Order: sequence, then C-alpha cells, then structure tokens
Amino acid sequence: MKISFLKAPIGGIIGLEMITFVEPLGMECVAGGLELEGHTCQIVDMRIDGIKHGLAKMRAFGPDIVGLQCNFTTERFRALRLAKQVKDEMPDVLVVIGGHDASRDPKWFLKPAIDIVVVGDGEEVMTPLVAAWAEKGDLRSVPGLLINNPSGPIDTGHAPARGNIDNLPMPARHLIKEYASEYYINFRRPLALLETARGCPFKCNFCSVWKFHESTFREKSPDRVVKELEQIDAPNVFITDDIFWMNVKRGRELGKAIAASGIRKHYTIQTRSDIICKFPDLIEQWKECGRMTVFLGLEKIDDAGLKSVNKKNTADNNNRAIKILQDLDIGYTPNFIIDPSWDRPDFEKLKQWVDATGAYNSGFSVLTPLPGTDLWDSTQDTINTRDWELFDIAHTVLPTKLPLDEFYREYAGLWKHATDVRYQVNGKMKTHLGLLAALATRKVTFTAIRKGMRMGNVLSDPATFLRAHGESEARLAEAAAFVQ
Repeated sequence: MKISFLKAPIGGIIGLEMITFVEPLGMECVAGGLELEGHTCQIVDMRIDGIKHGLAKMRAFGPDIVGLQCNFTTERFRALRLAKQVKDEMPDVLVVIGGHDASRDPKWFLKPAIDIVVVGDGEEVMTPLVAAWAEKGDLRSVPGLLINNPSGPIDTGHAPARGNIDNLPMPARHLIKEYASEYYINFRRPLALLETARGCPFKCNFCSVWKFHESTFREKSPDRVVKELEQIDAPNVFITDDIFWMNVKRGRELGKAIAASGIRKHYTIQTRSDIICKFPDLIEQWKECGRMTVFLGLEKIDDAGLKSVNKKNTADNNNRAIKILQDLDIGYTPNFIIDPSWDRPDFEKLKQWVDATGAYNSGFSVLTPLPGTDLWDSTQDTINTRDWELFDIAHTVLPTKLPLDEFYREYAGLWKHATDVRYQVNGKMKTHLGLLAALATRKVTFTAIRKGMRMGNVLSDPATFLRAHGESEARLAEAAAFVQ
C-alpha cells in the first residue's frame, strides 16, 4: 500500500510556529513502522511546499491512504481544508487524521472529508489499519478508530499502548530529508526533533498531555536514544519529552552514553525547576554532551498562581533554578502564563520579577483552555470564540478584565520589557556582537536571526494581537465551507 502523509500549510496569524518550526516527527514515526511492513510512504510538508506543489506531489505518488496530522488546536481549520482538497482531487482515497488534538477531541473531526479519526499512539493504530484496508478487512476490528460512518460514528475501542517504547520503529527521517534544513527554534537552524520519553505524571489543568498518555510515563533506554541520535545530521536537537530528567538515574545514564558516543549537539530540553534544584550536578553533567538551552514552564511567580494551575511546584524552586542555570552558564527560557483576568498591577509584578532575576529570555503565553484539558471543562461556557486559529496561546479566548486593547498593550509590553532588560544586562552592542559571532561560527543562520528580530518586533506590538480578533469573523465564514 502507498500512504501519503500531508502536513497542512501554516495559518495566517502568529503563534507557536513563529518561534518554533519543527519537523513532523509523529508522521516519521508512524511511517517507520509502516515501511517495516513493506508499505511505501511519503511525507509532504505543505508548510514548505505550499498547497499547489504539495498536492501535485501527492497526485504523482498515487496514495491508497492519505494521513493528516492535527497536533495543535490551531491546526483544525487547516487540516480540514486540506482534507477537503484531497477528497476533491482523489475522491476514493481513504483520508485518515490523527495527532494529539484529534485524539483528545475526535468527534469534532467527524466532517465529510474525514473517513477515520485515529485515537492514540499512531504506531499502534496505523499499522493494523493499513493492513485491514489492504486486505479489504473489517476496520471495526482495529482498536483506536472513530469511523465516520454515514449511519453514525463507530468507535472501535481503546488503542493499545506499548509498554516498552524501545520496541517502537525508528523514525523514517529519510522521508523529510528535502525539508530538513528548514526547521528551526528561535535562532537555531537546522533543527531536528528527538523523543526519549512519552507522557507526564503531573496534572496541570491547562495541559492535556497527561490525559493523552493516561498519566503514564514511558522512557527509551540510553542505547536506543543514542541510536536515534546517530541518524540526526542537524547540529541542533529539540528533545520533545514534556519533562526531561524526570527519572534522574536514567538521566545520568543517558548523559554518560551520549558523552561516550562523541555526538555533540546543541540540545533544547524542557524540564521542571524542582528537578534542577534537587539535582544541579545532573545539569552540570549534561554539559559534557554539548551546549544546552533549558525551557522552564515556570507559569507563575508566586505560590498562589502555581496552585491555580495545579502546577505542584513552588515559586522558591523557580527562583533558585534560574540562579543555578545562571551560575552554570546554561541557556534558559522561562515561560509564564498570563491570565486574562489580570489587571495592570499583575503585569507590573511580572516585569519586576524579570528585572530582579535578569531573566530576559522569558516568554509569555496567554492562558488558553484547549479541548481535552481540565481548564476547558471548567471554562468552556465562558470561551468567547470557536475560531481555532486564536487558540495559539498568544491570544485570549476568554473574557479579559481590562478592555481588550489595554490587555494586549500590557501583554505586548511584557515582550518589550524583556528585550529592554536584555540590553540592560548585556548591553546592546554586546548583544549584537554575540549574534554576529554566532553567525560567523555557523551556530545560527542569517535567516534565523532575521526571523528572530522580526519576531521580537511583532510580539512587542499590541496591534499584532488585536488584528487577529478583527479578522476572526471572516476566518470563521471561510471555514464554514469545509467544517459543516
């Protein structure tokens, strides 16, 4: 069988893809398993190819099945629009959609252009699905499907989850080779993704990762991780684990294995401040693996705020972790959740925290109730739009205490303030010289620097965010044609 995996084009407003533009690793993982079974796969990244060229590639490939991915809620309209275009081109092809968002809210995707929604780990569902389709078997026998049947949807039951994820197929990275140079995070490009674990044991109310993985946490062995690293050419690697170093013993073993392999990369990882506070020696050990940037979801600057999002952490841990990373000379990016109910003093307190810590690389997300989260369940009656493009954690979809224009003035002011602190701490000349040095040593590219500078200007302008709300009605009217 021939399976074409299509990544939908980018949407029209700012969001996560402005800061990070990453490979479709989930598709590569699923394709890796299908290729082991003798099937032929294709990945078309229409964020790079564009829709016209991407559809032409699909037609030339001649797939039996087309797989679409919807990981983020913001991708919903784009994915459905693409599904309709695929059906218009090839009415008889089986159109399947999966991904994190599709799994968390599968019934929403029961639209005319979608034949099947995959719920759960794609590697466990797509292989038996393709086998059943090839043999003209009964798809109702394949667990993990929501079949869009004319007489009513058919739920085939819970998908299995592999306990030992060392046994997962290797990602089919060769399928995105033509795109590999285009992926980046901030100023770093090219970038590859690496998964070393799945799941999260914590239960933050704004997150659905723990629900998707049913509160499980599964890890790959150090040997398996090194094996995957050996396939990566990119000098920059983003480790997709939601909490890296969750298992400290395994973290030490993994660090030793990577150091012994001689593979040196710039790693971007995500972890918790309490882990850094308890095990600073582990962080220092990982300096032997290469350069590193640590993303810290600090979320709030005080304990009351942390409790409000069920973070199970303390403000003291957050502050101490920043100091530890500074002392170890390790790059870090704290991120905070901005509540639409904030008043001006709340924004001012966060600015004062940035001043006090010198954490000028801080990022700021707007509290967003995403489908499948506890926050969605508790606030959905007050959510004021179903324009999914606005669910990008950079716009508010909840009522604001301040007038909307003032809320965004304060929000954009946080981004500008962080930039101002950077210049105060490093000096404007030193900052620019540092970027030039990184460019000269090829640690970053000129294109990445240009995009990063543009990003800073965009995020510091309140009109950027207001504009998207003004365009929402037209966007919803356009989407109505393919979501009915």
